[in-house]
Amino acid sequence: MGMGYQGFVKFVDGANDYVVLATASSVNLVLEPIYSTAVWGAGWYNAASAAHYADNAIRFEGSVDIEMQKGASGAIWNLLEKWISSERAYSRSLEISPDGARVYVYANSGGATPNYDLTGAWNSSASFSTSEGSFVTASLGVIALDRSEEDPAGNTDFSDYTYISQKEGVIASACSTLLAATNPLNPDASNVNPIPYWRTNAVLSRGTYPGPFGTTVPAQTDLETVEWSVDVSQNPVILYTCNGNRLPTAVLQGPQDVTGTVVLYHTDGVFDPILGPTGSGNLTQPYMYAENTWFQVAINDGTNDCFFELPAVVVESDDYGIAGQDSVTNRSFSVKGLGGRCDSAVTLPPFIMSDNTGAFVSP
Repeated sequence: MGMGYQGFVKFVDGANDYVVLATASSVNLVLEPIYSTAVWGAGWYNAASAAHYADNAIRFEGSVDIEMQKGASGAIWNLLEKWISSERAYSRSLEISPDGARVYVYANSGGATPNYDLTGAWNSSASFSTSEGSFVTASLGVIALDRSEEDPAGNTDFSDYTYISQKEGVIASACSTLLAATNPLNPDASNVNPIPYWRTNAVLSRGTYPGPFGTTVPAQTDLETVEWSVDVSQNPVILYTCNGNRLPTAVLQGPQDVTGTVVLYHTDGVFDPILGPTGSGNLTQPYMYAENTWFQVAINDGTNDCFFELPAVVVESDDYGIAGQDSVTNRSFSVKGLGGRCDSAVTLPPFIMSDNTGAFVSP
C-alpha cells in the first residue's frame, strides 16, 4: 500500500484558490430515514419491527478547524469575513479532502459573486479563540445541500488537489505555488500566517461608542489580556418543501447568537463590572451595561489592525475566584452580544468582522 497524502481545505473565490492549513475537518452526509409507524412481528421475534421506511431529504454537515491566517494581501481573512459576517446569507465554494486523494467539492455556481441557490457551502457557526502558546484558532461550521466528488487518479491532475506531496518534501519546487497564498512558514516575519496569540488584544470597552473598530476606551487602563474567545452561531434553518426532490428548497440564515469570553490581568486587580475601577457604580446604576459597553479583539500585523467586534454586549458572568499560591489572579468575563447598536444609519448585528485593512464592511 502506498503512502497517503496530507488532507487539505481549499476556499475557492472565483479564479482564486486558497489552500488553508486545517487541523481537523469533518463534513459528512447526514442520512435520516423516515420509518413507518406501522409494525409487524412473528412468533420468533422478541418485539415488533418497523414495517418499512423511505429515504428522507439529505444534507451535508460538519466543521472545518483551521489556524486563522490573513493570507497574501489579506485574501483569506477577507474571504472568511464575507462568509461569516457581511455576506453570510450566501454560500461559498469549498473543497475538502481528508487524505489528499479523495476530494469533495461544494461549488457555488456564482464563483466570486455567489448566487443564492442550492449549491456551495454555508457557514453555520464560527468559534475563534487563543491562549498562551497557541495560534488564533477557528472552528468553522459548514452546512451544504449538495456536493460532487473528484478522484484525482481518474483523468484529473493529481497536483491540482495535493497540498503537500510527502514524496517530494516541503521544500520541493512546487511549494512556491502551492503555498503562495497561505505560506505557513511566515517568511515575511509578520507572524500573521498563522496568527500567534501575542498578536492579539481583547478589550472590554465602555463609554460613547466611536463606531465600528474605532478608538476604544478601555474599562480600566493598563489591563493585560490573558486569553479570549468569540463564538458565533448563525442558527441556519433548512427549508423542506413537497416538490418531488430530495434536496431542500433553501438554507436560510437565522438571527446570529454570539457570546464571548475574556480573561484579564492587572497588577492591582481587575475592575468589578458593577462597581467599576473607582467604585462609582452600584447595583441600580452599574458601571457596565449593554448600552455603553462593547467587546473588541484587535489583531495587529505590524501595519494594520483587523478586528472582531461585538458592538453591544452585556456581561453575563464574572469569575474572580481565589487562585492557588503559585497562580496569577485573573478575572474572567463572559459576555453576550446583543447587536442593535446604530452607526451611520446602519443597525449593527451582534458580531462584525473587519476586512484585512481594518475597515468596516457593512452587512
